[in-house]
Amino acid sequence: MKIISVMSVVILLFFMNPVPGASSEMTRHTKKDPIFAGALSWYMPGLGQMYAGDLLKGVVFFVIEEALLVGTVLSFAELKLDVTGDIDIGLSIKSKDNPDRNEQRVGIILGVIFIGVHFLNIIDAVNTTRTYNRSQPVNVYVDVDSGTAGNKYSFGFNSTF
Repeated sequence: MKIISVMSVVILLFFMNPVPGASSEMTRHTKKDPIFAGALSWYMPGLGQMYAGDLLKGVVFFVIEEALLVGTVLSFAELKLDVTGDIDIGLSIKSKDNPDRNEQRVGIILGVIFIGVHFLNIIDAVNTTRTYNRSQPVNVYVDVDSGTAGNKYSFGFNSTF
């Protein structure tokens, strides 16, 4: 269920972005919320970077964090895959009865690295979104209405800050 909801969010975010190569008059540049990007990366690693438009960085963070998580879990657990019959596949994960000192050290080190990378992921999602927002042009338009004659004058400019 989590995968379906995450994929729905990714597809929605993909279609919310402007079409590359569209004319500047038709493209509407919107700023993205850095706090929302951080929350997305807290929920699923790399999703905040994908929201900010950096798909490759998001995939890299996702793969690194999931590899660290699996390594940490497997340091403290036994994984057994049973394939019986024609279609019967079973997976069982049990905690190890007496993990040796080396397995405990590896598990703790991987767990600490996982936590550090996770917080780095959140901070990077916020910074990537801020960089995205700074690269977007700022449209400022001032409309002056003469009132009685119905004439309307406008002045505007685009700028990237």
